[in-house]
Amino acid sequence: MASETTTTSANDLRNSAQVLASDVLESFYGLNNAMHMVRFSSIAGANTLTKNFPTTPALAASSLTEGVNMSNTAFVTGVQTITVGLVGLMITLTDLQSAVSIADDGYYAGELGKAMANKVTTDILGQSSGWSNSVGGSGVNLTEANILDGTQTLMAGGVPGPYHGCIHSIQWRDLASAVGGTLTPAGTTGSESVRQVTNEFGAQPDGGLGQLYGVNWTTTSNVPTANTGADRSGSIVNPYNATGFVELWPIRVELERDASQIAKEIVVSSAYGLGELQDSAGVSVVTDA
Repeated sequence: MASETTTTSANDLRNSAQVLASDVLESFYGLNNAMHMVRFSSIAGANTLTKNFPTTPALAASSLTEGVNMSNTAFVTGVQTITVGLVGLMITLTDLQSAVSIADDGYYAGELGKAMANKVTTDILGQSSGWSNSVGGSGVNLTEANILDGTQTLMAGGVPGPYHGCIHSIQWRDLASAVGGTLTPAGTTGSESVRQVTNEFGAQPDGGLGQLYGVNWTTTSNVPTANTGADRSGSIVNPYNATGFVELWPIRVELERDASQIAKEIVVSSAYGLGELQDSAGVSVVTDA
């Protein structure tokens, strides 16, 4: 009877899915460099598709008179509700394709991971279009002055730090070219070498830029366009107060055999939602694309 066992192929599929998951996750987490821009919350196991975030009014203290009762201050709490939705994609690999392809299944799985990373990053950075406050200008290059204006806008609105920012690669290029308009130019004398100063503004392979004027920066090509494609809309935020990211389940990989098609399907999905928490905690950085 041992020759009639039918679970071997199913076990092989499960093992393959685990191997492919490692390829997908490596690509996903290697390219999703915008999670530092949001307030993350998981509702896994909560039996709901929504997450409520409290919003509070601005309170003000006042002088008191000895022996006189204080007046009560009304404290009306609002709520911002974020609803989770499904996101994902699937590709189908025929057996013939797998047999003759110069790439293995892990290659295709990695591409799915990249696609999911791009989707999550695009959704996060797309929140910039909803901010009431904006710095920069259509058709003009990003400068240090724009960064100063953005941080000053947040500070003037009473938004606490830390501040995190994300800009498009062309915005980074324009900003790096403008260094010296406010900062000491790299070519002048100083305590730091020219190479050290210029490297501080170099974009890293992972999209990181480090700090500039106290803002933690990253770059990505997923920064959305604005003004009918003429500009890019980066952003500076307080990640805890600006945007909520609610996750029901993280990115996951499943492998399904479609025998009638003589193929297998690689399915990648996630369940998450995004929403604005506090309008004053975000500033869009709109400059020339």
